[in-house]
Amino acid sequence: MPAKKTRGRPSKYRPEYVDEVNAYLATTGGPTMTLPTVEGFAIMLGVSTRALYRWSKKHKEFRRTLGRIKQYQKVQLINDGIYGGKEVNSTIVKLLLQNNHGMKERSDITSKDDKLDSLIVVKDGDKTI
Repeated sequence: MPAKKTRGRPSKYRPEYVDEVNAYLATTGGPTMTLPTVEGFAIMLGVSTRALYRWSKKHKEFRRTLGRIKQYQKVQLINDGIYGGKEVNSTIVKLLLQNNHGMKERSDITSKDDKLDSLIVVKDGDKTI
């Protein structure tokens, strides 16, 4: 019979975690070449990333704390992507900005950003484009 899976005791939220983000952010960026992340903050606190997101749903101040980490991350990604030199992987920077910060690359060559009222269909011989 397989061993019964048990769960560990859930990590307990402490209000001082809000202030500890400053200590965490001081260890990232610039010469450390370390990107501020929610996962890194979780490691520093000795808890799971899942616990941080669970706490952010219940505690408004803590939600802002995670938001600050993401703000610092976004600024660092932008600065490293623009000024970072040859060590920066621009593909990774682009991926993180798109997925974590809602920045998208797009080109609208058909309508110049005007709303289209209907679909435009062009026939080219036997093909519909």
